[in-house]
Amino acid sequence: MDCPRDNVEMTELSEGEQKLLFRCAECGGLWLDVADLNRLLLHAGLPTLEAMGGRANPEEDAGDCPVDAVMLLAVESQHNRNPLIYETCESCGGIWLESDDFAKEAETAKELREGIIEFFREFAEHGSKKIHAASPRK
Repeated sequence: MDCPRDNVEMTELSEGEQKLLFRCAECGGLWLDVADLNRLLLHAGLPTLEAMGGRANPEEDAGDCPVDAVMLLAVESQHNRNPLIYETCESCGGIWLESDDFAKEAETAKELREGIIEFFREFAEHGSKKIHAASPRK
Protein backbone atom coordinates (compact mmCIF):
# COMPACT_ATOMS: atom_id res chain seq x y z
CA MET A 1 0.00 0.00 0.00
CA ASP A 2 1.39 3.40 -0.99
CA CYS A 3 1.39 6.50 1.23
CA PRO A 4 -1.25 9.07 0.22
CA ARG A 5 1.31 11.85 0.75
CA ASP A 6 4.57 10.47 -0.64
CA ASN A 7 3.48 7.61 -2.92
CA VAL A 8 6.07 5.31 -1.31
CA GLU A 9 5.33 1.83 0.01
CA MET A 10 4.18 1.92 3.64
CA THR A 11 5.33 -0.61 6.22
CA GLU A 12 2.72 -2.86 7.80
CA LEU A 13 2.93 -2.93 11.59
CA SER A 14 1.23 -5.61 13.63
CA GLU A 15 0.88 -6.90 17.15
CA GLY A 16 1.06 -10.67 17.25
CA GLU A 17 -1.02 -12.03 14.41
CA GLN A 18 -3.20 -8.94 14.23
CA LYS A 19 -2.55 -6.38 11.48
CA LEU A 20 -2.85 -3.00 13.07
CA LEU A 21 -1.74 -0.21 10.77
CA PHE A 22 0.55 0.96 8.00
CA ARG A 23 3.23 3.62 8.48
CA CYS A 24 5.08 5.68 5.91
CA ALA A 25 8.84 5.65 6.45
CA GLU A 26 9.12 8.94 4.55
CA CYS A 27 6.57 11.20 6.31
CA GLY A 28 5.66 9.01 9.32
CA GLY A 29 1.93 9.15 8.61
CA LEU A 30 -0.36 6.28 9.64
CA TRP A 31 -3.13 4.45 7.80
CA LEU A 32 -5.57 2.18 9.60
CA ASP A 33 -8.90 0.55 9.02
CA VAL A 34 -11.89 2.17 10.72
CA ALA A 35 -12.91 -1.16 12.30
CA ASP A 36 -9.45 -1.51 13.86
CA LEU A 37 -9.61 2.10 15.05
CA ASN A 38 -13.05 1.61 16.62
CA ARG A 39 -11.80 -1.53 18.38
CA LEU A 40 -8.85 0.46 19.81
CA LEU A 41 -11.14 3.28 20.90
CA LEU A 42 -13.63 0.99 22.62
CA HIS A 43 -10.87 -0.90 24.46
CA ALA A 44 -9.59 2.47 25.69
CA GLY A 45 -13.02 3.44 27.02
CA LEU A 46 -13.66 5.99 24.26
CA PRO A 47 -16.66 6.30 21.96
CA THR A 48 -16.44 4.99 18.41
CA LEU A 49 -15.29 7.34 15.69
CA GLU A 50 -18.85 7.92 14.47
CA ALA A 51 -19.96 8.97 17.96
CA MET A 52 -17.16 11.54 18.29
CA GLY A 53 -18.67 13.89 15.76
CA GLY A 54 -16.49 16.33 13.94
CA ARG A 55 -17.17 18.39 10.86
CA ALA A 56 -16.16 17.66 7.30
CA ASN A 57 -13.91 20.17 5.59
CA PRO A 58 -14.22 19.49 1.84
CA GLU A 59 -11.93 22.49 1.12
CA GLU A 60 -8.93 20.72 2.70
CA ASP A 61 -6.66 19.03 0.15
CA ALA A 62 -6.39 15.63 1.81
CA GLY A 63 -4.87 13.47 -0.93
CA ASP A 64 -6.13 10.13 -2.22
CA CYS A 65 -6.98 6.92 -0.39
CA PRO A 66 -4.17 4.35 -0.69
CA VAL A 67 -6.72 1.53 -0.93
CA ASP A 68 -9.07 2.68 -3.67
CA ALA A 69 -7.74 6.07 -4.91
CA VAL A 70 -10.85 8.00 -3.78
CA MET A 71 -10.18 11.52 -2.52
CA LEU A 72 -9.83 11.59 1.28
CA LEU A 73 -12.11 13.82 3.33
CA ALA A 74 -10.66 15.93 6.16
CA VAL A 75 -12.65 15.76 9.41
CA GLU A 76 -12.02 18.44 12.03
CA SER A 77 -12.76 18.40 15.74
CA GLN A 78 -15.40 20.85 16.95
CA HIS A 79 -12.77 23.07 18.58
CA ASN A 80 -12.82 26.44 16.81
CA ARG A 81 -9.16 27.28 17.36
CA ASN A 82 -6.56 24.76 16.26
CA PRO A 83 -8.94 21.90 15.47
CA LEU A 84 -7.55 18.37 15.39
CA ILE A 85 -7.85 16.81 11.94
CA TYR A 86 -7.89 13.29 10.60
CA GLU A 87 -8.71 12.19 7.08
CA THR A 88 -11.02 9.42 6.02
CA CYS A 89 -11.99 7.59 2.87
CA GLU A 90 -15.73 7.74 2.29
CA SER A 91 -15.51 4.53 0.26
CA CYS A 92 -13.50 2.09 2.40
CA GLY A 93 -13.60 3.96 5.73
CA GLY A 94 -9.82 3.99 6.14
CA ILE A 95 -8.27 6.62 8.41
CA TRP A 96 -5.12 8.70 7.74
CA LEU A 97 -3.24 10.47 10.55
CA GLU A 98 -0.35 12.84 9.96
CA SER A 99 2.83 12.15 11.90
CA ASP A 100 2.36 15.38 13.91
CA ASP A 101 -0.79 13.89 15.44
CA PHE A 102 1.05 11.36 17.61
CA ALA A 103 4.47 10.87 19.20
CA LYS A 104 7.08 11.01 16.44
CA GLU A 105 9.47 8.94 18.51
CA ALA A 106 6.95 6.10 18.68
CA GLU A 107 8.45 3.06 16.96
CA THR A 108 6.49 -0.01 17.95
CA ALA A 109 2.88 -0.80 17.09
CA LYS A 110 2.06 -0.55 20.80
CA GLU A 111 3.56 2.97 21.10
CA LEU A 112 1.77 4.06 17.93
CA ARG A 113 -1.50 2.60 19.23
CA GLU A 114 -1.12 4.62 22.43
CA GLY A 115 -0.48 7.78 20.37
CA ILE A 116 -3.56 7.11 18.24
CA ILE A 117 -5.71 6.64 21.35
CA GLU A 118 -4.38 9.87 22.86
CA PHE A 119 -5.09 11.79 19.61
CA PHE A 120 -8.70 10.59 19.53
CA ARG A 121 -9.12 11.19 23.29
CA GLU A 122 -8.24 14.85 22.61
CA PHE A 123 -10.44 14.87 19.49
CA ALA A 124 -13.41 13.65 21.57
CA GLU A 125 -12.69 16.20 24.32
CA HIS A 126 -12.61 19.04 21.78
CA GLY A 127 -16.08 18.01 20.62
CA SER A 128 -17.51 17.62 24.11
CA LYS A 129 -16.26 21.04 25.24
CA LYS A 130 -18.24 22.70 22.47
CA ILE A 131 -21.32 20.59 23.23
CA HIS A 132 -21.12 21.39 26.97
CA ALA A 133 -20.52 25.07 26.28
CA ALA A 134 -23.63 25.21 24.09
CA SER A 135 -25.83 23.28 26.54
CA PRO A 136 -28.19 25.42 28.64
CA ARG A 137 -27.46 25.51 32.36
CA LYS A 138 -30.01 24.23 34.82
